[in-house]
Amino acid sequence: MHWKHQIAALCFLAFSAYLMWDSWNNMEYYTPLGPGAGFFPFWLGALLGGLGIVWLVQVSRRSGNTEEGPSLPPRGGIVRILSIIVSVAAVSALMDLLGFQLTMFLFMIFMLMILGRQTIWTTLIIALVCSVGVYHVFGRYLDVQLPAASLAFLARLGL
Repeated sequence: MHWKHQIAALCFLAFSAYLMWDSWNNMEYYTPLGPGAGFFPFWLGALLGGLGIVWLVQVSRRSGNTEEGPSLPPRGGIVRILSIIVSVAAVSALMDLLGFQLTMFLFMIFMLMILGRQTIWTTLIIALVCSVGVYHVFGRYLDVQLPAASLAFLARLGL
């Protein structure tokens, strides 16, 4: 069974090598103002590669006769994983249409109430901080423009 983990670790190593190569060749690593667009992805790829090597060594040193459980989670776990994947895809699809604030607010409500099973007050406070708060911090203090709503009635509301 450990061969599956070795293959997964090798896939992480291949992805990290691609990430480092692509960020080094297609993005500016350093600019006169400081780190460029390629700095973060390069070091993220290096970190991923280092962790992939550690994982590969760990699973390769294990003896082959260890007992392992099932390789797939139970049905409820699969439903939760697929719900997260679909919700992240929905965030990607709706971001330009609804804007960052509304999209992230709805996403956080879904994640906290449906998947995380939090109370309504905890959910609303965290969803507001993660949507409106992050939008204003990035817009005002970091000067990073996040997507605004492209629908006219939402744009008039400031979303």
